[in-house]
Amino acid sequence: MDYQEAVFDIVPSVLGLIIVTFAVYLILRRREEFFSAIRGWIIALFVLALAALWALELLDDYTGGWYHRYHAAVDVTFIVVASWLSVCTVTLTTIYRRFGSFAHFANWLRKSPVNIITAWGTIGLVLAAVAWILSPEFDAASDAWLGVTAAVSAYLVVSIGLNFALPMRAQRSGGMGAISKKARSDMYLLAGAWIGIPAVELVFDLVLELRLGYEEYNPYSWLMAGLFVIVVRSVTSKEFTAIIVDPEVENTARSGFRGFDIPRGIYFFEGDSGDAAFKLFSELVSFPLRPDIDLSGKEDSASDTLQFLIPSGLVVTREFPENVRKAYGLEVTPIIWLTESQGERRIAPTSIAVLTDTMIRFMESNPNSIVLLEGVEYLTTFNDFKRVLKSLDSLTETAWVTRARLIISVDPKAFDSKELATLERDRKVLRGAAAVEELKKESRIESVAVSERA
Repeated sequence: MDYQEAVFDIVPSVLGLIIVTFAVYLILRRREEFFSAIRGWIIALFVLALAALWALELLDDYTGGWYHRYHAAVDVTFIVVASWLSVCTVTLTTIYRRFGSFAHFANWLRKSPVNIITAWGTIGLVLAAVAWILSPEFDAASDAWLGVTAAVSAYLVVSIGLNFALPMRAQRSGGMGAISKKARSDMYLLAGAWIGIPAVELVFDLVLELRLGYEEYNPYSWLMAGLFVIVVRSVTSKEFTAIIVDPEVENTARSGFRGFDIPRGIYFFEGDSGDAAFKLFSELVSFPLRPDIDLSGKEDSASDTLQFLIPSGLVVTREFPENVRKAYGLEVTPIIWLTESQGERRIAPTSIAVLTDTMIRFMESNPNSIVLLEGVEYLTTFNDFKRVLKSLDSLTETAWVTRARLIISVDPKAFDSKELATLERDRKVLRGAAAVEELKKESRIESVAVSERA
């Protein structure tokens, strides 16, 4: 082993495998929330593909010439897999955004086997198979391999085009919620590094080294390791790791019905405790609408979407979840606990991007839902007030678009007058139990019989 091989091949490949090991450690540490989301599986596949590539290059001298015979096929396969996975990630963040959980995605895939993900993957699979068939007869000057190189280059270019076009289409159609500038910049950085890895593989290894014969001082391995560091850094930043929450409908045996249905919008509860907000939330998700209500002329009410069904709900709170369940009779409604301790359905107050994306995804996947956020003042102790406000603005926009009811409970004493006024802007303010009763009275829906007599 000479100095050049050590510096340009061995050292960066070893470094790459160390980074892969660190990425695997991070994934396993968060496996419960990581693998509940389909994008978690995609990231894991990408890490494994890169690990296999680096391992093969390190074992080149011990494979008995096998790797040399199939080196080009390995390169083509990796380029195709990495490019396809990038398209999978983008489609699941844009046009297939509602299929967040792995189980939900698997059920949809069985019903819709032909889609962008499967179609683009099939094309890549055919391209990789052709590369493996031709690889033993590899000749840099042959027309066949020139055609394969051109085809895999086109596959990469089209993948990049899809990765740009799909988010633009989703933003124009309103299919993506608003995100912060930091989240957007991190997203661009992740996308650039992800697609940059197969691009480096194509240019510096498949073309520059294998086809043109340039091996001296090739920075290929160092570039791959550097780009993967960016990918791992983006993953660990948790900007894109929402918790996938499946909706549950309360089926407790409660007698009676409710004759009101608050209109879609954002309700801002102010008080020393969130008791009034929790009681209203519990009533909305636990009692069905009266079967004789008149829905005509109630376009502002989200009840016309699912009519008599009880809407699904989500609670985000600083309180211990079991205490909330016992106090307000919530048996199956998902509850996310704002806490610094790790565990299932727990989000640290510093991970406000994760919290925002989790709530947005729930509202997008469950129109007509009821979402309660309690603990805004707790979030502001760990985050800048402007950042919390941007999060609430994003949630507000999503609530209007998805016809959800967003209930926000705060302690007004935790904010100065200017901050409180900013929080109240564009939101219906309710103070105390009396305001809740007035809201119910205003939102009462008459029965069909009463409507006909009128």
